[in-house]
Amino acid sequence: MSREKHLPVTIDGATGKPDPTPSKIKLNSLQDVRREMASIYREARTGKMNVSDAGKLAYVLTSIGKLIEVEAIERRITALEAMQREESE
Repeated sequence: MSREKHLPVTIDGATGKPDPTPSKIKLNSLQDVRREMASIYREARTGKMNVSDAGKLAYVLTSIGKLIEVEAIERRITALEAMQREESE
């Protein structure tokens, strides 16, 4: 008896047909987030994705982008504070 390997699928909201689940999407930088947002926009624009679903995903991506920005600002502030402490010693 052979064991079949079942791959995860996502059900297409527009057609109800299964699509292979996307591989892990890299979202480590604002450029990554921008690229993914553009991809979602194109899918919604061409009817491959429901516009409502695209809007929800874009909202989440916007939040991820803001967190990336805040993290970068936090790192810069920490570095500036460290430099200021070194100069005052």
